[in-house]
Amino acid sequence: MRTVKTASGATAVQIVYSSRRGARDIEHIGSAHDDAELAVLRAAGQQRMAAGQPYGPGLVRKFLHRNR
Repeated sequence: MRTVKTASGATAVQIVYSSRRGARDIEHIGSAHDDAELAVLRAAGQQRMAAGQPYGPGLVRKFLHRNR
């Protein structure tokens, strides 16, 4: 999970899945405008990563499912 500043000055919370080949898939959780919103989004991101998905915190996502 990472946080990045947006052009509007908000802080975006994202989950980044990557493969060994360097491909990445980014899931946007939301954008926060203050510390309270940021805490809520980080908690939501933690729950999303630990929600029983085959990809947990610290694990590499094996297959990217999106064809672009």
